[in-house]
Amino acid sequence: MAAKDRFTGPMFRRLFIPAVLSSFGWAFSDIADAVVVGQKLGTVGLAAISLILPVYMLNCMFAHGLGISGSVKYSLFLSSGDTGKAQESFAAAFGLTLMLSIGTAVLGTIFIDPLLRLLGTTPEDGELYNATISYLRIQLLATPLFYISNVFNYFLRNDGSEKLAGTGSVVGNLCDIFLNFLLVIVFNMGTGGAALSTAIGQVITISIYLPGFFSKTHFLKFMLPVKGWLKDSVKMLVKGLATSVNYLYQTIFFLLCNNFLKRLGGETGIAVFDIIQNTSYLILYLYDGTARAMQPILSTYHGERNEPGKKNLLRIGFTAGIILGCLMIIPAAVYPKWLCMLFGIAGSAAEPLAHTAIRIFVLGSFFAGISMLLSNYYQSVNREKPAFLIMTLRGAAVLLPAMFLCLKFGLSGFWWLFPITEISSLLIVSVIFTILKKRGKSDDEKADGERIFRRTILSSQKDIGSASEDLDEFCSRWNAAPKKKYSVMMAVEELGLAILQHGFEGRENGYIQITVISLEDGDFELHLRDDARSFDPFSLKTQRASSAGDVDMDTIGVLMIKERSKEFNYRRYQGFNTLVVKI
Repeated sequence: MAAKDRFTGPMFRRLFIPAVLSSFGWAFSDIADAVVVGQKLGTVGLAAISLILPVYMLNCMFAHGLGISGSVKYSLFLSSGDTGKAQESFAAAFGLTLMLSIGTAVLGTIFIDPLLRLLGTTPEDGELYNATISYLRIQLLATPLFYISNVFNYFLRNDGSEKLAGTGSVVGNLCDIFLNFLLVIVFNMGTGGAALSTAIGQVITISIYLPGFFSKTHFLKFMLPVKGWLKDSVKMLVKGLATSVNYLYQTIFFLLCNNFLKRLGGETGIAVFDIIQNTSYLILYLYDGTARAMQPILSTYHGERNEPGKKNLLRIGFTAGIILGCLMIIPAAVYPKWLCMLFGIAGSAAEPLAHTAIRIFVLGSFFAGISMLLSNYYQSVNREKPAFLIMTLRGAAVLLPAMFLCLKFGLSGFWWLFPITEISSLLIVSVIFTILKKRGKSDDEKADGERIFRRTILSSQKDIGSASEDLDEFCSRWNAAPKKKYSVMMAVEELGLAILQHGFEGRENGYIQITVISLEDGDFELHLRDDARSFDPFSLKTQRASSAGDVDMDTIGVLMIKERSKEFNYRRYQGFNTLVVKI
């Protein structure tokens, strides 16, 4: 009996709240520096933080690139039941994380003076230079903490520890905010205090994350990298750059903008630009949180070739992301003065310019959010080229020409580059994808129509039998040998019946999702997902072996499946039991 998708919505909701809370935490942590420094030092402090943004973005490129690509690979391995390969992928990603972050910290500290000149400030700038170097020196030393915190967060969410990931992020960032006020406002430590508070916040976050690597119910573990790990980790990074390359584009953009705006409007121009950047954290991080909630499910579904589930998740995720983004966009557009008050420039000469800039920027941020969700989808399902196209258009190919065009209209017209970039990029992407779609279906769609058997059935013995009969026809269509066909059908029947008896315990309103994939090599890959209580059919042997003299048919059936299977794996994922069997 066919049924609607009973799993995607609940799975998304479990991930959505922790992911959004994490994004709120990151947003408030990132703007905390600007808020307290702006309140204490005014436009000089805001300008100093803006000048350092290129360094921050460059670190984001590597940290997020490794995090998202490595965690996608980790999730794909888990979805196919290969926990060993999944653990090796984390070890490789973590090894490169340490190498890159320590190398960046050392090189940045050694060459800090040339770096400051590149960022746009020299000792002749006096107060601005001093504020910038105070922040940058501590930020460089804390680089490894930033990398580790972000990479851990990605992997924990893909390992099913989304609550721990959300808790660590929120608590660490709240501590960062509190320490910002304490060190900058109370102890008058200036921009150096803001940087130090961020570093301490990262230490707290990582400390909260650590128990997730020692859990007996999850697979994420610390281990030494295996042979060839460096090559594998570099490949991960390259794939992750498909979306994180946007941070490189942002680095170039910030370098150019800070220098141009300094000439156009001095510290005022740079300060307003920093307010726009911090406003983007408040809005775009909400889309980012939605994307982070979608990614583990998308990657899991991609491994299962669950195209209907992916489409349903896109609908749910885009709706949630757009609604959430608008909750911040509308107040910012209607009443920008509250942002000026927040960043300490209310009543200053910079406020009228900031009002104009904020209203124009939030118009573009709506379309930016859609592009972010779209690129995340492609990255999550291992299609890096479309993700790279979206990021390149909005991060460089359209953005940089638009910047030079808008600079001709002075400070008041410069801000139109944001909606021009986002709307134009989305239109170009839509045209390209429409043309490609007309040329033919994707490989995934073809595979879905030809090699995949899918049923969602009620928790009843009759429905399991009906699904098994349909599966007989499916296996015959792909010329399965009689022995293999029998093994596939037996796996569905025996595992399904074991779930009915031990998982649902007489409950009649449960559901079992059955997916069988006919692989190119002649094997079959079975995926079962159910909404029963936590139950691993493969543990029946140990549970029932002590029943002296009793013959348990469930145990015999499961043992036969183990003997006939090449691989089998169970995990409790996002509130549901998930089984993978390769025959």
